[in-house]
Amino acid sequence: MSGNSLEIAFGMLARRPLSEKEAAVRLLRKRVPESAIPTVLARLRDLGMLDDPGLCRQLARSYRETRVYGPAKIAWKLVSRGFPQPLVEEAVREECLKEDVEAAAALALRKKYRGGIPPGREGASKAYRFLAGRGFPPDICRRAVGARRTELEGEI
Repeated sequence: MSGNSLEIAFGMLARRPLSEKEAAVRLLRKRVPESAIPTVLARLRDLGMLDDPGLCRQLARSYRETRVYGPAKIAWKLVSRGFPQPLVEEAVREECLKEDVEAAAALALRKKYRGGIPPGREGASKAYRFLAGRGFPPDICRRAVGARRTELEGEI
């Protein structure tokens, strides 16, 4: 392992945390020899600069709290960042408790439809599609749309 390979990796990780797979792909793009990459990744793990389980949980929490994504979209985003499927499933299971997911769906609807869900079946369908596109399960989409409509009718 050349010092240059490790310096390249340090530079990449200084910008933002990466999964091991993302780091390996970027090292390849930077023309680091393929044979040196496992050694560089091992050294980064030893230094605590690569922590897939911790980063995966942190991102799952961030996607749920900040982006207000549902479990399916969180899992898709994590897999697309190169985390192994079992790690993704564990992070989603830990971070997406049913009551948290229901609260997140309600929050997403309140943010998107501040003035209320558009009237009629078409409005409800639009709100449902919005939540489904954010990765919320169908039963939670239905309950959240129904609850938001009821909440708004109570204000009138």
